[in-house]
Amino acid sequence: MLAHAIHHELAPTQATFDAMSLTKVVLLSLGAVVLLGVAVLFISWSFISSLFTNSYEIKNGKVLYHVAGIGLSEVTGADAETFREMRAGNHGFGEDKHGIYFHTQRLPGVDRDSFVILSEASYWSKDKNTVFYGADVLPEVDASRFRLLSPYYGTDGKSVYSGGRLIAGADPETFELVGKDGTMARDKNAWYRHEERGHMKNGTFVSDEEEAEDAESDSQAP
Repeated sequence: MLAHAIHHELAPTQATFDAMSLTKVVLLSLGAVVLLGVAVLFISWSFISSLFTNSYEIKNGKVLYHVAGIGLSEVTGADAETFREMRAGNHGFGEDKHGIYFHTQRLPGVDRDSFVILSEASYWSKDKNTVFYGADVLPEVDASRFRLLSPYYGTDGKSVYSGGRLIAGADPETFELVGKDGTMARDKNAWYRHEERGHMKNGTFVSDEEEAEDAESDSQAP
């Protein structure tokens, strides 16, 4: 009778212990699943991000540049041992013992000691002698006076440039940005959208080229 009573008293305790153990197992399993899921998401996101990010990498003794959505291209002539990335991201610059590179192209005649990247959000850079847009040289620009007005526009006080091109007829003295994103501008003569010149019509920018095309279409209409 005593043994039976003891067994009867211990039975709930054993059941409770078994239930607690099962709960712990379930919680640990759920935790493991969550951690695994987080790890998979992190790896997947890192992989997907790498597909849509421009960046340099060194592989098999070669310097390669990854263009988002396209793939790898070799940086011809770059020295893998001394190469380093100057700026990661979509507007990548790199350098080695030979010179400075923009994406896969070496900047021609660049002075390394005075070279600066002018904006983290654009292709502009310069040294004491030259202004570059990407790997292209802007001709006849006073590099010592050149400054950015926004990631889209720059001036040396004599002319105004956008996207690495001269904006013909733009007046640097009255040129000013319009709006918060820096894509639109105006001066005393006209409005501008990047390197396009035009005017505002009913609150919408109309380029000179678009207006000429519309006029031609109207003249040919029956």
